[in-house]
Amino acid sequence: MSFTFAIGKGKARTAEAAARQAVDTCRQEYAGAKPDLLMVFASRVYNHAVVLACIRKEFPDTPMLGCTTAGEIYSQGPDEGSVALLVMSGVSAEVAVGGKLSEDSYGAGKILAQKFSSAPGDLLFMLSDGLAGDGAAVLQGVRDHLAAKLPVIGAAAADDGQFRNTLQFSGTRVLTDTLVGAKVRGDFHFGVGVRHGWEPVGLPVRVTRSCGNRLCEINDRPAIQLYDEYFGEFCQRMRNEPMARLAVYYPLGLTVPESDEFLLRAPIAVEKDGTIQFTAELPTGVDVRLMIGSVESAMQAARIAAMEALSQMRGRTPKLAILFNGIARRRVFGLRAGQEIKLVRDIIGSEVPLVGFYAYGEIAPLEGTDPSASCFHNETLVILTLG
Repeated sequence: MSFTFAIGKGKARTAEAAARQAVDTCRQEYAGAKPDLLMVFASRVYNHAVVLACIRKEFPDTPMLGCTTAGEIYSQGPDEGSVALLVMSGVSAEVAVGGKLSEDSYGAGKILAQKFSSAPGDLLFMLSDGLAGDGAAVLQGVRDHLAAKLPVIGAAAADDGQFRNTLQFSGTRVLTDTLVGAKVRGDFHFGVGVRHGWEPVGLPVRVTRSCGNRLCEINDRPAIQLYDEYFGEFCQRMRNEPMARLAVYYPLGLTVPESDEFLLRAPIAVEKDGTIQFTAELPTGVDVRLMIGSVESAMQAARIAAMEALSQMRGRTPKLAILFNGIARRRVFGLRAGQEIKLVRDIIGSEVPLVGFYAYGEIAPLEGTDPSASCFHNETLVILTLG
């Protein structure tokens, strides 16, 4: 069976009404094809048990996964406070749940990977808690224990920019502090574009002490002093509020030999001793740079990512594009966020439907590397084209 899909959108005052709107939109587009996989991207404002139960009534036997977001993405542009539903047909899919990220990030990824059968797959969708554990370690746990090498594509769940608690979905189960995944195989080609556009400022500094995603010292001084030097009094607010609300614009960048872009790591909290918690590891001994984004550089990155995804389609025309986009990008663009989405559509084809969400981390291969060697990113646009 050929690959087909439908995209639904719901936005209402109640969870039941929003879910029904999303299902009704899909039903209009679906034309009776057998659904094989459901993906749900939803604002944190809803009762998600109700959302998932309503969707399950329409699709009682279809594998389903999803998560909460920091804004949803559609062909018409970005939105918030909505429920996005993607229904895929013509694929085979297995959905599984990993372990507890806060207990053992690597082990949580290992648990997910070992739940999948040894049957062939084309790619693995992965959605993890964006505020728990080490994003890089959990991804490594998945990659090390999959029965076969697969590109891993996905994102870290968000909570509308509150940085308090994110949720993951498996079937009608509403979870937190974990990851969900779907191994997918079908008659489609896919392309992946991955870019951020953030640029380094100042000189490289050395990570002299770290523990997983906790950065303790830079150049033998408390890590927070790097931000103190650049931002002064502004940095004091980072100590009193969730750091991610303020510092999400200013990640640290690691150089990667195989790529011409830095791999970004976003700070999410600062401890009393000046240790900074990041979304993923910053290994002891590596050099890092403070990174800053602008509208112009982020727009150029979106252009390049869209062209990369399109070029990997082996001459096929995309039928669908799924976007996983860093929350900082939306904040940098502000009221111009829709221009980024329009630019992507202009390049991959204005007739190609889009769906996705703004996230607390993105998962995809680095440009120029082995396509199965996915990495954990921040502030990055990931474009997956399918056709």
